[in-house]
Amino acid sequence: MEDKESNEEKSRNLHENLQKENLSLLLDTIEGINNTNEFKTVLYQSMEATRLVMRSEASSLLLTDDENEEIFISVPTGPAKDDVVGKSIPLYKGIAGWVLEHKKPYLTNDVTQSEHFYGDLTKNFTTRNLICVPLINKQNEVIGVIQALNKRKEEDYKSVEIPVFQALASHITIAIERTRKIETMRDMIQQKDVMIAEIHHRVKNNLQALSGQIDVELMELDDEHAKSVLKKVVLRMKSMAKLHDMLCEKKVNHKIDLRSYLKELVDRIEETMSFLLHDMEIEVSDKNIMLSQEKALLCGLILNELLINVYKHAFFEDQDKVGHIKVNLANDEGLVILSVADNGIGLPDDFTLQAKSSIGMWIVHELLQKLNAEMAVLNDPGARFTITFQQ
Repeated sequence: MEDKESNEEKSRNLHENLQKENLSLLLDTIEGINNTNEFKTVLYQSMEATRLVMRSEASSLLLTDDENEEIFISVPTGPAKDDVVGKSIPLYKGIAGWVLEHKKPYLTNDVTQSEHFYGDLTKNFTTRNLICVPLINKQNEVIGVIQALNKRKEEDYKSVEIPVFQALASHITIAIERTRKIETMRDMIQQKDVMIAEIHHRVKNNLQALSGQIDVELMELDDEHAKSVLKKVVLRMKSMAKLHDMLCEKKVNHKIDLRSYLKELVDRIEETMSFLLHDMEIEVSDKNIMLSQEKALLCGLILNELLINVYKHAFFEDQDKVGHIKVNLANDEGLVILSVADNGIGLPDDFTLQAKSSIGMWIVHELLQKLNAEMAVLNDPGARFTITFQQ
């Protein structure tokens, strides 16, 4: 009696230790799976976790192919994994098919005695025993099955291991469903990126074509006022075209390097406006600030208007000194500061952004509203425009 009781106690202790060890390994495994967002990585990690948690020689994930009415081995592990990957059996055949159909776990410690065993799919691996559970999602749909094959050290699988395996299967199912959604979203985003990049390309080409036509018309105009107006329109169009050109080269969901964008605009404006002032130097700070494409476009258009204003009004045509403009960028804890300063004659005392006599400054005022930005204007002694807005 004492020997019998002693054996029963040892058996209980063995089961308890087994459950504790499995639970600890299971928790570590689940954490690793849940921290992975790549679909293939999730599958391989899940099957390796299955082999380790169930202390088996091999494991496999089988998914359904409803179109061909088959179950195929998607991800195997173990010594014969290269031999069996991609192989299939008829739908609802074999132990995997039974689990798939009945949505229940299956355990056998002697596959030769199982009426459902379909047979080994390779001569390089002989199945002795196995445990198989379904992968059931929140909609109560079976998306596949996982199985562990050949318990190590010639041991048997035990019924107390089924809940552990089911718990692992539940988390694997969640991880598969999550990563599938992520992959689908990535594909959708990539398709949209291609479409939007094409739109940016078309817009850029249309703006360039239109500005080119205006340039041709300018050569035939005699009215200086009309020429001045059209030149400013062309500059605005080229500013927008440049941003669209940058967006064609980048992924749409990426932000724009504001400094690079403004520097290219400055170079183009400097080249275009050189007919007004030859002795002009424009300096752009080296501060790199990443900004959304919408805010970058607004900043570019604002800078465009401010530089045109400086070229037209800040200096006298017959002045001796070299004109100097400094474009500075700074970031103060998420607050972007864009300033444009010159060494010209400064602004008139009655200067206001809302003045209807200055279309350029009225445009700046409207753009500032869209950017949700504030602008301070100072004479020190030249004009200084300082714009602040949230990054």
